[in-house]
Amino acid sequence: MMKSLLILLVLFTFLAGPVSADKYAAEFLKIGAGARALGMGGGFTALADDASAAYWNPAGLVFLDNSELLLMHAEFLGALANYDYGGFAQPMEQGVKRSALGVSVARFAVDDIQITRDAYDDANGNGRYDEGEEIRPDLFYRDSDTEYALFMTYATTFRPSLLIGGNVKLIRQDLVGTKSFGIGCDLGLLYIATPSLRLGARLADITTTQISWDTGRKEVVSPSVTLGMAYSREIGMLNGVITGALDLATTFENRREESQFSAQSMGFDLLGGVEYWYRKTIAVRTGLNAGTFTAGGGIRYRGFGADYAFIPNKDLDDTHRISGSVSF
Repeated sequence: MMKSLLILLVLFTFLAGPVSADKYAAEFLKIGAGARALGMGGGFTALADDASAAYWNPAGLVFLDNSELLLMHAEFLGALANYDYGGFAQPMEQGVKRSALGVSVARFAVDDIQITRDAYDDANGNGRYDEGEEIRPDLFYRDSDTEYALFMTYATTFRPSLLIGGNVKLIRQDLVGTKSFGIGCDLGLLYIATPSLRLGARLADITTTQISWDTGRKEVVSPSVTLGMAYSREIGMLNGVITGALDLATTFENRREESQFSAQSMGFDLLGGVEYWYRKTIAVRTGLNAGTFTAGGGIRYRGFGADYAFIPNKDLDDTHRISGSVSF
């Protein structure tokens, strides 16, 4: 079974490599989901077991015993940009053969952008601003850059130790009157090697995600592969469980400068972290996201949960991610 899985991943990597893609198409989809995962550096592919699993590894929805709603909010650049994520998961079948459905929405927006491009008197009618033409502040107006993604997820038990899940995702972008629409698919796999050890794989945009703008421009999001492992161990003397997780994320978008490691058109990043739960109630976390330190914590009480993640950025702005969840 594992040999077949590895062959599938190698074949996928080979097929994905030559794809010509737009480097930053639908970049907002790389922000992440859920403060718990982000506090661990984003190393969540093999650990995904809450409503954010639709983003990290859709196969992970199978682990849910109850319905769950998760909401996250983050602000960037001094609150100039806002990012929100909401996910709902519903278990379907229980027992040996388990399955689940999920729906998630991600929204990134920069609001109240002042638009000045057409605020002038076009004296000669050439359709562009020429030196000396009068600027018209009364023609200034405000608009927004708003980007949405809708994930529709299904996950099931393929074998007792092998879980599989997939997303169909729809993308909608609206930038100052210019709109786009895109559609793509993700595939997730989880292998339960032992009760303590899990292996995971996320194959995002497996068919390439095509984005079409109403200007006629077309963008392509190339496939990417993330391989992960997670190991948990109960620490009796500390009344808790400690989990370590590590992911290797691979892209094919020629992101050499943005990746930790690169080879030809492929970029590689290591994501990982450690989480400690005290009596399944209070958690502390830390991690590295492609070399960037992350930290956070969480609490669970009677089906309610809250998580926090801190992600510094020396060039732009430190961000604080907050998410809440309810299980019922």
